[in-house]
Formats: sequence, structure tokens, C-alpha cells
Amino acid sequence: MSSGRLQNAGLRVWIAPGTATGVLVGIHLLPGSDLNLGMQWPLEVMDKVFHAIAFAGCGLTWVVALAKQRRLQSGWKLEGAVLLGSLVLGTVLEYVQDAWMSGRMFDWMDVFADVFGAVGALGAFFAIFGHRPGRIASD
Repeated sequence: MSSGRLQNAGLRVWIAPGTATGVLVGIHLLPGSDLNLGMQWPLEVMDKVFHAIAFAGCGLTWVVALAKQRRLQSGWKLEGAVLLGSLVLGTVLEYVQDAWMSGRMFDWMDVFADVFGAVGALGAFFAIFGHRPGRIASD
């Protein structure tokens, strides 16, 4: 029963975003020679699709966790944080893989696909919950 005060979802809401981010970083750190998937589509196109899907999934976990924790609720702060976070993380991961991973190089189109995926995460949130990211039930 509700006591009228805001409930704060526990630390468990950070498990999914933390795991998703860890997987995302791990995928970016694979050497280029490990990425030959033998797909019918050109690998360059599939790379962008995978970037967008990975960042959409990761971004959605962050949007839900931030909404459940009642973080960045006013205006467009939550959306801005997710988009800026995907831009920064995507750029950093591209630089890291360019500097440290054999067969991988920096590509601004990958960063664009990352941000596009984050936009998709915000759209998915709207489709699932019927409103912009904001307050949702803590459980």
C-alpha cells in the first residue's frame, strides 16, 4: 500500500543498464578479424544496423532505469542525457577501437548509428509506455 511518498526503486534497476553497457563495450573491443559474419548484406551496412540495435537496446535499459529512479524528470533532461550519453560513449568506443584493436578503425557513421539507436530507444519507450520518458512505476 502506498504511503503517499515517492518510492525509490532499489539498486537492482541498474543491473540491466550496467550489463547492457558492459556487453556493448565488449562487442566494440572485438578485433576486426573476429567480425567476419559471412552475411549476404555488405558488412558495412550490417555494421551500422548492429550499432543502432545495440545502442537502442542499451539505451532503452538506461531510459527505464532513469525513469524508475525518478532521475532527470523535468523537461527534456532524460532524453538529452540519453542522446548525449550515446554520442559520448559511441565516440569514445570508436576512438578506443581505432587505437587498440587490430582491424578496427574510427568511423563517424558508426557514431551516427549509435545516436540513431538511442533515438530508437526513446521511441520504443514511448511505444511501450504511451508517453515520453518520465515517471513510471518503480516496480
